[in-house]
This record gives sequence, structure tokens and C-alpha cells, in this order.
Amino acid sequence: MNYLRIIPKNIFKISSLRNSSTITIPALIDSYPIQATIFEPKLSSSNSICIVISEATGSCRQFYFPFAQYLSQEHNLHVVTYDYRGIHERKSTPWTLVEHWARRDCAGVLSYCFQKYDQVVHIGHSLGGNMHALLPTHINEQISRILLISATNSYLMYHKWNLAFLRTLTLLYIIREPLMRLYGYYPIRTVFRTGVDMPSNIIRQWARWVLHRQCFVDNNGQLLTDGFNSVKCPILALNFADDEFYTRQAFDLFTKQFHQSSNIQTWHLPKGGHFNFFKEKQSFELWKEVVQFLKYGDTKLPNVINK
Repeated sequence: MNYLRIIPKNIFKISSLRNSSTITIPALIDSYPIQATIFEPKLSSSNSICIVISEATGSCRQFYFPFAQYLSQEHNLHVVTYDYRGIHERKSTPWTLVEHWARRDCAGVLSYCFQKYDQVVHIGHSLGGNMHALLPTHINEQISRILLISATNSYLMYHKWNLAFLRTLTLLYIIREPLMRLYGYYPIRTVFRTGVDMPSNIIRQWARWVLHRQCFVDNNGQLLTDGFNSVKCPILALNFADDEFYTRQAFDLFTKQFHQSSNIQTWHLPKGGHFNFFKEKQSFELWKEVVQFLKYGDTKLPNVINK
């Protein structure tokens, strides 16, 4: 996971998007209102497929609009993008933890879609893919297919040792607490004009997790990864050699934890970084290949690699 990203200023505005609407979905357990955007296809289908996109930390749902609209308009798919609780909020929210994002927010959105559509396919980008380690068993078991984009084991020693790594260390362990004492939240957007502002406890928990080889642990060091074993559906994992943050080992170790999946395929691609898959100009040809998995579960090596 990388929690700090740059979002283009003029990416997409909700008002200009066709066949989309903003909705509120109740989270599991506490019914916290989750802000979501749903893209409806032009044509109805007897076998409806819904794609749920779970975002990377430091991103917001608008970043995924180009891909969501492409899937909806060009391939007749329902698509839901949503924001985790607490992002954008410039105030203290001490109850917010990564587990809330997974077990309440992500689980609530998926549960809502299970009730409305015949098949639900989950796309997890970076931290969005990590959700499966923490999701309730009954949620993981109902997902039809999973597409992982740059989803990784984020243990610090699996990072690439470069300038991005030094920036991560600085933000997580040097200036984190002074900034949060000053602002009362994690003010990445406010101070650096990048990413999104987030609750303090999200970053504190993540800074503790990435010091552990398995990442997801409770306060006693016990693993919180039971969710991996409840994933039975096919998985396609995409990662990129030029990822700014993580080594190939980090991606492979994460994917191998889905022990019960009926079929796991990994595409190691040369270019795409950590975020560029969702940018139309960089990845349009790859989008056309990935749709075959989203709709039919096809995991054959894409033509963009074979050329």
C-alpha cells in the first residue's frame, strides 16, 4: 500500500459523467454512511455483473472514474466506486482504523451489491486488495472474481530502497506525530497538496503494521489474516516492474497467501508504476485485456505482453 499519491486536478467531475449518480451505502456493524458513485450501463442484462473498486490509501473514488466509466459504457457493467470513512475529513476521528475500512466500509459496499446483482467482482488497488485479509468470511465467500492491482505485502523491508522509500520513512516516522499534534488529523492534502487528509489512527496503525513481516497484526502481535483462507474465487493479480514503491517479492508474497482460491494468475508487466493502470492514456490497451477476466474469468496472458 502507498498512502500518498498525486491526483490530477481536473480529472473528472461528477456532473460531466454519463449514467452515474452519487449514493450513500450503509457500512456493516455501525451503518456509517459511505459515499459512493455508481455507474450504470446503457443496456440492461439478464445476468448483471457489478464491479466494486476499493481504493488505495491516499486516493479518492474520483481517481477511478475513467476506468469505471469505460467498464460501464463500453462493456455494459455496473460499477461502484466509494470512499473509506474519514478521508477528506479535517478533524479528529479516534475510532477510525484500517479494520473499520475493511470490516465495515468495504464489507458494507460489497454486501449492498450482493443484494442487487447476480455477480460481484472486486477490484482492489493497493490497500484495496489488502481488504481481503480482513474482510469477514461470509463476504469473501460471495465474491465471484477478484482483480488485484499493485496489491502487495507492505512490510518495510520489501520496499525498493529509493527516494520514494526515504519519503515514506519521513512521512510515517519523522513528521507524522508533529503534524497530527498540530492539526488533529493527518494533513497530507492540507500541507503538501497531495493525496487526501486522513484520520490520525489510520496512519498510526499502518506505521505499526508495516514493521511486521505479515503486516496485519493485533496489539498482541497475533495475525489478522484469516480472511485469506475464505477467498475461494479466481484471482488475477497485476503488478508492474517499474512500481515506485515495492519489489516483485512483495507482490508475490502477498498473492501466495490466498491458499484456497480456485485459480490464481499473476501478470508481471513491465510498465504501469503503482497508479498508472487507472489512467486511460497509459493503460487503455491493457483495460481491454482485463475486461475478459472481469466478465468471464479469462486469465490468459494478455496480448500487450505477447507483442
